[in-house]
Amino acid sequence: MAAPTPTPITVLIDTREQRPWSLDPGLFVTERTTLKTGDYTIKGLEDHQFVLERKSLGDFIGTVIGDWLRFRHELNRLAAFDYAAIIVEADVEDVLAKRYESEANPASVIGRAHACYLDHGVPVFWWGKKSECVTMVESLLSQAAKKLGMGVTA
Repeated sequence: MAAPTPTPITVLIDTREQRPWSLDPGLFVTERTTLKTGDYTIKGLEDHQFVLERKSLGDFIGTVIGDWLRFRHELNRLAAFDYAAIIVEADVEDVLAKRYESEANPASVIGRAHACYLDHGVPVFWWGKKSECVTMVESLLSQAAKKLGMGVTA
């Protein structure tokens, strides 16, 4: 007897996401839509249950150092979700070794990442290069769908 085929998870991707992650088509169906907050969510969980904000290292640094006051408003919107996180396409070592094009002090960047969590309850995950992030995000999306009752059988 063959194992049941998992029901694909529908992932909503914000239309402003310029180069979206390519998720495993055997596990995920993607739809582009305008999200009020974040870049990725699971269909049916977009209204304050689950959201992910994706950032490149340069974008993260520019946002938390150069545009912190505006970004705090976004963090407040993210904090209204049951589960929200910021995914940075870099390793924390990239920050510590100052492998970025900014004069920002690495301690300031790390401090602002901590403030995302300590002041707003939104963790920052440093999940490495794009391919590593995709693997981690796929796992997180699958577990979130199961936990939050989206009927996933995989």
